[in-house]
This record gives sequence, C-alpha cells and structure tokens, in this order.
Amino acid sequence: MKRLLVSVFAFCFIWCSVEVFAFAKRESVKAQDAVPSRIVSLSPAATEILFAVGAQDQIVARTNLCNYPKEAEKIPAVGGFDAKLFSLENIISFNPDFVYLTDGMHNHLIEPLTSYGIKIYVSKANSLNDVLEEIQTIAEITGHKENGAKCVESIRKEFAQAQEETKKLNLAKKPSVYWEIWNAPYMSIGSASFLNEIIELAGLNNIFGTLNQEYPVVSEETIIARNPDIILFASDANLSKEDFMKRGSWKNIAALKNGRIYCIDADLMTRPGPRVGKAALALSEIAKQAFEER
Repeated sequence: MKRLLVSVFAFCFIWCSVEVFAFAKRESVKAQDAVPSRIVSLSPAATEILFAVGAQDQIVARTNLCNYPKEAEKIPAVGGFDAKLFSLENIISFNPDFVYLTDGMHNHLIEPLTSYGIKIYVSKANSLNDVLEEIQTIAEITGHKENGAKCVESIRKEFAQAQEETKKLNLAKKPSVYWEIWNAPYMSIGSASFLNEIIELAGLNNIFGTLNQEYPVVSEETIIARNPDIILFASDANLSKEDFMKRGSWKNIAALKNGRIYCIDADLMTRPGPRVGKAALALSEIAKQAFEER
C-alpha cells in the first residue's frame, strides 16, 4: 500500500519561474532544437511514457519502481521514486541532458538541475486529458512526435471500447463503486483525480465522485450509507476479499451481499501514463464479471 500512496499523492500544484517544460501550468511547450539523448526518468509513469513513444534507448537511468515494460528493469536505477531515496549527485553522475520530474515529489530538484544547464519536464497529470497531452509533448521533445500521436489514438480507442463493453450489459443504472485507497482513516477517489475519470469511462459511478478532491478522507458511515455495488482495492494493499467480508458493520452493503469485491493491479490502475486505456478496460471487465448474465 505504501507504493500506491506514493503514486497517488505525488501530484500537487507547482509554481516556478525557472526554465521548465511547464505542462502542469498549460504554458506553451516547445521541444528544444537538440533532442535529448541522455534521459533520467524519476517516475514509473514517466518511464512508461518514454517507452510508449519509442524513446527507451534515450533513457540512461530510472527509479527502482520503474518495472514496466519488463525491459525497463535492465536500465540502471538512481533509487526510489521518493526524492528522499536518491541524491542530486546520483542523478548528475549519469550525465543527463534531460530529467523527467513529477510535481510535488521532485520540486526541490528544479533549480539545481537547471543551474547545471539540464533541461527538465515537470509532470502534473490530474486528468486523462493531462495524460494524453503529456504523452504528445514528451513524444515531440524526444523526437518521436508521430509515435506520440499513434499512442494517444490507441488510448482513445481503448476508452471507447471500455464504454461500449459496459453498455452491452444493458443495466438499468450505472453500478456504483467504492475504491478503497486506505482504511486508517478511510480514503477513496474524488473528482479531482484522473482515476475518477477512468471509473466513469468504464461505465461505473464513483460513490465519492462528487467530492472535489483527489483522494478524500471519508467516513465509514458514509461508505455504508452510499451502499456501493462494487468494492475495489489495490493489489499492494495487503488486503483480501475476506478482510472486507469480516467488517461486520458492512454486512448489508450490496457489494458484500453479492460478493462483488475485486482486487485491481495497483501499477496498472494508478499510473498516469500510456496504460490508462487498459485501466479503463480492466474496470469494464470487472463490471462484466459482476453483472453479466451467465
């Protein structure tokens, strides 16, 4: 669960005046004349994007958590995703000309890296549109613009397919979902997270989708009162379906009464990268498992 929390809490707002590819702020982003040849990627999502657009041979270092695709594990690692787990000196030792950062997690690296003349990109992906724009921008910066366009087109097709698969169930209403991020205290998905959009694309209704936060703290009483049809939890949460069934006060929740509790791949579902379309498809498949007539 610690890895999931690191992933989902890494995206808060940034204001900076140094030379940055300021995707988060929607400023004009222009690829530099020189295409970067030595890239250090400091997040799993960033590494996935670089591979997806064909820039994998330009990566000289990644984090320990960059495990997809499998080939990424062959690239030397600078340390963990959390900036406390690696040093500026370690990054510099790879002689990068471009460093791919995550807003909120790596802000303190912006000024020192730019002082060394190293180009940087600060990622802030709070929406699926952010993710698609980032893929296209990184593709252009790294010299793979056409690949970026193809990647985005493929993701959009996956979104459409996910919606269509759930529509085929012909349900009277959208199944409601409680996605448990944490349980001490209880935390879930709000409307400010791209994960809420993935839930919606899969034809499902997030019971906390009206809360204008990314990952709000919620009460057990509210979870019970909103009576979700489906409960989701992450594969690295150290939980099981049986753990939910043991929550005595939850016994009348529809998801428990019908056994609709599902473990989801944490890496697939929580990374704002090129697999967001597959994440939506995975949720539509869960809807099929839960409601398809057999």
